[in-house]
Amino acid sequence: MLAMAQLEYIKFLRNEEGLSINTIAKKMNVNWRTAKKYADRENWNIEVRHRKKTYPVLGPYLDIIDTWLLEDQRRPKKQRHTNIHIYERLVKECGFTGGQRTVTTYVANKKKELTKPTNTYLDLQHPGGEAQVDFGTAEVTHLQKLIQVKYLVMSFPYSNASYLWFLPGENIECFLTGLQELFKCVDAVPRKIWFDNLSAAVAKVQGRDRKTTELFRQFALHYGFQHEFCNVGEGHEKGNVENKVGCTRRNWMVPLPQLTSWESINKQMKEKAEKYLQQKHYEKQQPIGILFEEEKKKMKLLPREPFDVYRLSNAILDKYGKVKWDGQHFSIPRGSRHENVLLKVYWDQVQVLNEQHEQIGSFPRPYTFKEREIDWMAELELIRIKPKAVPYSWVYSQLSKALQTYINISDLSKRKKRISWLIKWFETGYSMENINQAIENTSIYQQDQEGIICHALYQLANPQVSTNTLPENYTPEEVKNYDPDLSAYDQLSKRGVAS
Repeated sequence: MLAMAQLEYIKFLRNEEGLSINTIAKKMNVNWRTAKKYADRENWNIEVRHRKKTYPVLGPYLDIIDTWLLEDQRRPKKQRHTNIHIYERLVKECGFTGGQRTVTTYVANKKKELTKPTNTYLDLQHPGGEAQVDFGTAEVTHLQKLIQVKYLVMSFPYSNASYLWFLPGENIECFLTGLQELFKCVDAVPRKIWFDNLSAAVAKVQGRDRKTTELFRQFALHYGFQHEFCNVGEGHEKGNVENKVGCTRRNWMVPLPQLTSWESINKQMKEKAEKYLQQKHYEKQQPIGILFEEEKKKMKLLPREPFDVYRLSNAILDKYGKVKWDGQHFSIPRGSRHENVLLKVYWDQVQVLNEQHEQIGSFPRPYTFKEREIDWMAELELIRIKPKAVPYSWVYSQLSKALQTYINISDLSKRKKRISWLIKWFETGYSMENINQAIENTSIYQQDQEGIICHALYQLANPQVSTNTLPENYTPEEVKNYDPDLSAYDQLSKRGVAS
């Protein structure tokens, strides 16, 4: 091998003196191939070569050892070879004559190599204009109950922006409608979207191949985005949206949002998403909104016409002119008995069409939510202890207007007393509806009289008990209906004040 000074001289003769390869070879007394290699060499980076460890004695037995260890990977852990056992088998079955330490050292290193985790988490870098989408589950209040609903999150890893949309389910109509609404929020369509293997989009998984549903394919063609699906069980491949599902639930849904209508709750979430754009990116230290505007320039424009998200299903009206859907029967007044109809299924309603494709009826699409009752006694006990916090508490926002007015009075001692009565009435077993009705039926002058309200509660809870007074025949009718003139007493009162 030539010394560094010789290599420098060869480059000097070639570049500065302009000598030919043959002349340099004769002058340096080296082979012309060597002269050409260094004279015309451009890359002088030092190449680090991996030194492969050799096993002169163990070499012929490596394949046998590796096979035994690979077979062990399919066995229960307590039924695998120990390092010593492999050495003993080599000696007994293969006639190995080498040392025990040579075998056990190799086996220990090979076991570490085989047990090394293969599911390395890659830091997937997304260029601007790409999005990730996933579903989350949240608890909201609805009609004084707690219910679980779904929400679809779309996040943008480049800018860290995100939007979400509440929906009643994860069916394909909800999924595609949610995507469509998120596109409207962004006012653009991402060029590529990463999904989990949602049943609404993926009909079948075959290794790395995905057979998508026909409606999803039509939707993707309409909006012109590419779709990528994560490997099964590899949720980290869309880690940005996985993080956003939890982050938005912790920050945007505390206290629990109230579901009065889907439009209202989604409007609230859009406002929170746009407020979040004012924050700085955790890494790039720029406002997320500025990064998001840069990113939107790489996205596609919304198409002129929105995609009509529905699917068709055949049905037959029964002998009563009703159609069965999702285990329930719905009356179709304009339908005929045993008529063949076509159901046009949207996320929130089902339209019924006749054979001429004319709409003859519709009904709201039914959904079943997982719900639980609010523990009114426990929640009210919290504000009874701290009555000043009443108007700022979550439970206060869940009460009816009548009950809010009833407990939110300026006198804190009376406020505390009224809350105690509410707890007592719930403990007795009266329903929220009865308590609310009893308060509404009681005048403001009687609301500090517990007995009157208890009497009203009893009447509401026991309507079968007659509230009519017993017949009384002794008082003349003219006395019963007598309306006294109190103006004389007013005069006396004025005279007394004057004196």
